Amino acid sequence: MKKLFLLSAIGSILLAAVAFRPQLQPKTSLQPVAVIELFTSQGCSSCPAADQLLAQTINASKKDGRKIFALSFHVDYWNRLGWADPFSTKEFSQRQRTYAAKLNDKSVYTPQMVVNGSRQFVGSDENDLKDALGKSLKTVPMAAFKTLTVNLQNDAPPQVKFSLEGNYEDCTINFALVSDSETTSVKRGENSGLSLTNENVVRQLITAPATAAGTINFKRAPVPADNNMRVIAYLQQSNSLKIIGAAMAEIK
Repeated sequence: MKKLFLLSAIGSILLAAVAFRPQLQPKTSLQPVAVIELFTSQGCSSCPAADQLLAQTINASKKDGRKIFALSFHVDYWNRLGWADPFSTKEFSQRQRTYAAKLNDKSVYTPQMVVNGSRQFVGSDENDLKDALGKSLKTVPMAAFKTLTVNLQNDAPPQVKFSLEGNYEDCTINFALVSDSETTSVKRGENSGLSLTNENVVRQLITAPATAAGTINFKRAPVPADNNMRVIAYLQQSNSLKIIGAAMAEIK
């Protein structure tokens, strides 16, 4: 009787262990991403440190394979102080103001980084950047790009074709045409006499409603050289501005 009781007890324990075994999560094609938007200016003496941090992050992600997509948006409100940043536009300044309103910032400033549309900090703060990237790369996104291709033909502007998967309801897609690297000799302003190198410089940004698939065309100018160009596309929730997916297409 004791043996039967003991065997019965062991069996119950084994059944319980099987019943409460943690369930494995299903595999998904949606991989965590981090999109860095750096708002910077060649006329700002505090910006080169942030530009360098962005470049270091880009290079590190190429080596370790993390899905980090970095963008350098040059704002125009420094231009009146002595140096007109050749990559600045009023649209990029307005994009920064839109983030300020959503993130409850009292004012815009440079250098500023925004990660995945939901967290902002001083663009040269390496600790804040590491923390923001670490948290972003632990979050599985809601949607992703199935395909992202760029077509270049003759003198026509770049054309992008894309398709999506996942839940992208009430989202927009930002298509950024970027220069891999730009070096400028600054003649005036706070950085007068310096040679500044900026990476992943946004030259054009087109925002369109998210659809299952589609095609967009950039303008004829400004367009980087063929061997200095790529497209970064990222999905952004229209109301919260949270970024939920991204992809990049290199153009060779």
